[in-house]
Amino acid sequence: GTLDVESCISASQICQDHAMFLRKAKVSAQHLMEPAQEDIAAELTLSGGLAWSRLHDDLTSQIEVPFEREPGNVESLPMSEIRNLAMDPDRDVRRRAYEAELAAWQQWSTPIAASLNGVKGEHTTLAERRGWKEVLDQALFQNNIDRRTLDAMFSAARKAYPDFRRYFKAKARALGIDSLAWYDLFAPVSTAETTWNWNESVEFLLTQYGTFSPRMRGLAERSLSEKWIDAGPRPGKVGGAFCYPVGHDASRVLMNFTPAYDGVSTLAHELGHAYHNLAIAERPVLQKNETPMTLAETASTFCETILRKAAIAKGSPEEVLSILEVGIQDAAQTVVDISSRFLFEQAVFERRKRQELSAKEFGELMVQAQRDTYGDGIDAEALHPYMWAVKGHYYSVTDAYYNYPYMFGLLFGLGLYAQYEKDPDAFRASYDELLASTGEADAATLAARFGFDIQSEAFWTGSLDVIREDIEEFVQLVDSVSDQ
Repeated sequence: GTLDVESCISASQICQDHAMFLRKAKVSAQHLMEPAQEDIAAELTLSGGLAWSRLHDDLTSQIEVPFEREPGNVESLPMSEIRNLAMDPDRDVRRRAYEAELAAWQQWSTPIAASLNGVKGEHTTLAERRGWKEVLDQALFQNNIDRRTLDAMFSAARKAYPDFRRYFKAKARALGIDSLAWYDLFAPVSTAETTWNWNESVEFLLTQYGTFSPRMRGLAERSLSEKWIDAGPRPGKVGGAFCYPVGHDASRVLMNFTPAYDGVSTLAHELGHAYHNLAIAERPVLQKNETPMTLAETASTFCETILRKAAIAKGSPEEVLSILEVGIQDAAQTVVDISSRFLFEQAVFERRKRQELSAKEFGELMVQAQRDTYGDGIDAEALHPYMWAVKGHYYSVTDAYYNYPYMFGLLFGLGLYAQYEKDPDAFRASYDELLASTGEADAATLAARFGFDIQSEAFWTGSLDVIREDIEEFVQLVDSVSDQ
């Protein structure tokens, strides 16, 4: 924190190669308390924020909810299974599961509220003691973005809310109801699901990767020939999907392939991460480790978008409706719902400076944030006042404002895709270098180096235009089916 870092950078090639790392290290050092204070803070968090976080994890993982799936047969279901019923095709099942879920959260709301107060209280106290003006400033620094970039992104997102509300209303028409309730957000709109077996999925993916570049297709072919991918579901295998770099330029992918579009889309997403790992393989290890979450989803989102656009182009109207629904539903969660979570967290940090909040107060702030973002897209009397209890991200002791980087990652990837559509050849020429450089500079500097101004609302508007195109097609398909 006391070194003349700029002189080091100007005098040494190695320091120049790691300029961002050194500058961030200096700023981090300047935001530390005295060593003795940092030592006691590290000790106290074990019985403070970390203990509250663990309480939330332990408590919420053990909640069981009584639910009458069939008349006269009351089962005790884990909360995760109750929440999965939000995707049930039967609206009555969805509604009753939602009501049972809210009742369970209400029952456990007092200790969960204590956990949230503890975690957010620690964040607030330590940020102030370490000289950060706000907790958000620290979070932005950790994720390599600045306030101008964040404000531009959220401004463009707010202007897109009416488009997402058009989607919500069209989905309600597709489901044959007047308006969506919270428990309808994940309801399936079509049963016309095309089967995508493994071999067909792989061939389709290779073809679409090849339309971008031989190198991207080659990466996918290598992942298959060298058996990087653990794809098949089996007993004892964990759920979810992820990609992890190993060795020099290889990766390993875990997923649970399902013979549906969602399965091939997940494969494209994870191999996008593998392509990013390939692009950055020759960079120094500190640069590889400096890629923040805001930029880590760039290649995966881009690859997933290439695949989705191709699948839409070749599908029947029923198939396209299903594919569009999956994509827009995810985008709505990432833009609209994460906006609501961000607004909620802002309000909580502001209040937490002065006092602890009750479970009721957390619920009121959550509902207000949902009304401000979802608007008239869903029934204002059927929102989810306990989303603050559901989302474990709020309880992280290392990452405050954990949610918005997902939104940044999606929209940054879509913004790049919009640039690719405008000038494919120019974009291809610089794309790999952009991926390789994600540990060299903050997001705005990196984007500017390649001709993108992410501090401008126009960039994010271009990202959202990709989603708007899908929404427009979805609305037209829903209305055409309704007219038949």
